[in-house]
Amino acid sequence: MPATAPLAPTAALPSAPCSSSPEALVSLPVAEPCSSFSLSQEVADALYAAAEAKEAFIAAQDNLSRATEALDQLVEAGVLPEKGLPTVSGFVIYRQEGRVSWSYPQSIKELEANLKKRKQLAEQLGEASQKRGAPFWTIKASDEGVL
Repeated sequence: MPATAPLAPTAALPSAPCSSSPEALVSLPVAEPCSSFSLSQEVADALYAAAEAKEAFIAAQDNLSRATEALDQLVEAGVLPEKGLPTVSGFVIYRQEGRVSWSYPQSIKELEANLKKRKQLAEQLGEASQKRGAPFWTIKASDEGVL
């Protein structure tokens, strides 16, 4: 795809519908925080693809949640067993028990609080080493609901 000329940054980014096409995104001026790159067609396409994939992912999560709620109701009604179900569309489906969690007595909570303080001190004194995980992208709805 041909790249468009870099756009001059402006103080405010005009609103565009979340479903704006990549071409519409290219026509928008770049806001101040994004002034370090140009909004070429390639960039607009990549941003649009990421936003569309996130939208599809959220819709799929909602569909899965509704489907598993229906399965829960069938299990609770005694109509469907939790395990031993047939493979459906290449997926094995079964219900698992929830994760185990623990509640500790106050004496253990106090030890934990003391350890947390000692860890913070070790960090401040440079005795603890810092590790950083791999970078990742966050894609979430904006406060305005538009780009």
